[in-house]
Amino acid sequence: MAATKKYKAGEICWTDMGTTNTAGAKKFYKGLLGWKLTDNPMPTGGKYTLATVGGKDVCGFYPMSDEQKKMKAPPMWVPYVSVKNLTATIKKAKAAGGTVVSPPMAMGHLGRMAVLLDPTGAAFALWQAGDTQGAGIEGKPGTVCWQDLNTPKPAVSSKFYLKTFGWKTTTMEAGGMKYSMFVLGKMRECGMWPTPIKKLPPSWITYFQVADCAKSVAKAKRLGGKVVMATTHVPEMLKFAVLRDPQGAVFGVLEPQM
Repeated sequence: MAATKKYKAGEICWTDMGTTNTAGAKKFYKGLLGWKLTDNPMPTGGKYTLATVGGKDVCGFYPMSDEQKKMKAPPMWVPYVSVKNLTATIKKAKAAGGTVVSPPMAMGHLGRMAVLLDPTGAAFALWQAGDTQGAGIEGKPGTVCWQDLNTPKPAVSSKFYLKTFGWKTTTMEAGGMKYSMFVLGKMRECGMWPTPIKKLPPSWITYFQVADCAKSVAKAKRLGGKVVMATTHVPEMLKFAVLRDPQGAVFGVLEPQM
């Protein structure tokens, strides 16, 4: 069991989701991924549902605000990138073409956050840690294992993230296409397909590790989910599928095979 306590600036440290139906989301994800769920009061009001595996924090979700609903924002999973200085990173992101949609806010003693859009419209968040660093476990079924950027303009997005977080890019052959990976130092942080899933808007897709991709897809369908991209096999590496939960949030399941 890998427990993560510290995150470097530029690392993806957390993921959460705003949803239109927290009760429905609880039932779906607990049934699919076996999470233990706990509701906690948010400093901004309402309840934040924390998902854990083996007693370690994995991710969270919360009811969408009236403002989000008014803007017709869809339910979605959003990755958080760890930063040392929230204000300085926002300034850098804006200079690179990003847009602030939720200005810096304090989450009590936990830390400070902001939500932005990259130049193509994909949402992501920044996290300046206080007492809470981020996810406390990885590498086990039910944990967040990867993030993919779905964008119609990969070159524009790549330039933005490299300028904002100091990431580098590398490519590999996957399914007959050149798949881009964003790298921080020697660590692979996330990826980006050269051709987006056309059914989806520009967005980040969060993947959860599972023991069996095919069985997880079948279970998701029984629980009311829908398939966006059927199970895809990358030989000697992994199997993955992209799904949509009953509230409309898109996510992936990934079965490592290395």
